[in-house]
Amino acid sequence: MKDRIISIIILQAVLIVAVLSFCACGSVTKEADPNVYMIYYTNQAANDIIYKEQKIEGAEGMEQYQLIETLLNLMFTQDEEDTTYYTVKPDNVELNCIKVDSGLVTLDFNAAYSQMTNVQEILFRASVVSTICQIPGVKEIAFTIEGNPLTDSHGSNIGSMSKDTFVNVLLTEEGMLKQEADLTVYFANQNRTKLAPAIYRFTIDNSNSSMEEYIMNRIMTGPEEEDLVRTIAPDVQLNNVATTDHVCYVNFGPGFLEQEQPVSDELMIYAIVDSLCQLPSVYSVRFLIDGEPAGLLHGTMDLSEPFTPDQSYIQ
Repeated sequence: MKDRIISIIILQAVLIVAVLSFCACGSVTKEADPNVYMIYYTNQAANDIIYKEQKIEGAEGMEQYQLIETLLNLMFTQDEEDTTYYTVKPDNVELNCIKVDSGLVTLDFNAAYSQMTNVQEILFRASVVSTICQIPGVKEIAFTIEGNPLTDSHGSNIGSMSKDTFVNVLLTEEGMLKQEADLTVYFANQNRTKLAPAIYRFTIDNSNSSMEEYIMNRIMTGPEEEDLVRTIAPDVQLNNVATTDHVCYVNFGPGFLEQEQPVSDELMIYAIVDSLCQLPSVYSVRFLIDGEPAGLLHGTMDLSEPFTPDQSYIQ
């Protein structure tokens, strides 16, 4: 599968991020009329997503499947006379089928989906999720390609997307993609006694798909600043990172639990937790080892429960 990017958040340095104030899955608040939906499209330059209100006659009485199909048909049909709103779907990308099961909507696409550029793919996902998650009862959306789960640039499954995934930080309150954002990443100070912040400018490119992934990649790489110290051993493997229901799951390889990091266990853990919990969609962090709940770090520190931010470790 090609490099792609959500978080976002899934790009070249032309898109991304900020916080949201979405209803349902990340869109601006829908008007009181239950038949009015925000339909997301791309702009003429194809580097941003925009929405317009659309009244769907009889939407309130439609079955979920029928309403999903109706909204997608609107999104994927280009009005040749419209010079403002453009469909996010390339001509060769086709929707194979829609499955609805207890709040989870699975959309299966043909193999041409994988041929989209990074920019196209993130715009496509952000638009579809933001539109469909307005439907009452729709909690999550998953993408598959010819029946196979959608994966990120590292080959890890992206999984289901909801209001708490990367789309939350891809859109501003106006529903527009933001070009970039400043993120705080914590490392150790020179004395290795406290955490100190470093500010990095975040833009989406083909090496990261969400703000969570970007933050973790920065932590794994180590600081650029000479007066800061990395907090995690360089040989630790990060499998993937994803947020669901305000919990960010950080999935490491087994070497994480016995690593020889340059700082204390507490500083290493809270460098991760405090960095990730700055995001509005992340309330807590859970540590996994190859997809399973982590046990004891160095045989002493229990990682089996969620961690919430602790400002006492920050200088």
